[in-house]
Amino acid sequence: MQDIHLTLHDPQLEQALLRLAKQQQQNLPEFVLSILSRYVNETEQPETLSIQKLDPFQHSQAPSEKFQSPENNADLVFADIDDSLNFAKQLRQQAWQRHD
Repeated sequence: MQDIHLTLHDPQLEQALLRLAKQQQQNLPEFVLSILSRYVNETEQPETLSIQKLDPFQHSQAPSEKFQSPENNADLVFADIDDSLNFAKQLRQQAWQRHD
């Protein structure tokens, strides 16, 4: 870590820095260091990546197969459930019991 001493020869600059430091509720050395670090961080950042925006209509595909509902009710996943409200309540209770 290095100590840096700064001498301001411009009284207007000094007054402006003091006023800005007071607005930021910092003392002058802290304020000057924050300005310097902000400047260095902005100038040292790598260049931003430019990513080309693609047209979704050129890069999308339509489904090749049409959806067909099952011909037989036995092929349905929850065909054996008669009372969906009761089934949902049981699922919630089981989920809560697993987390207790």
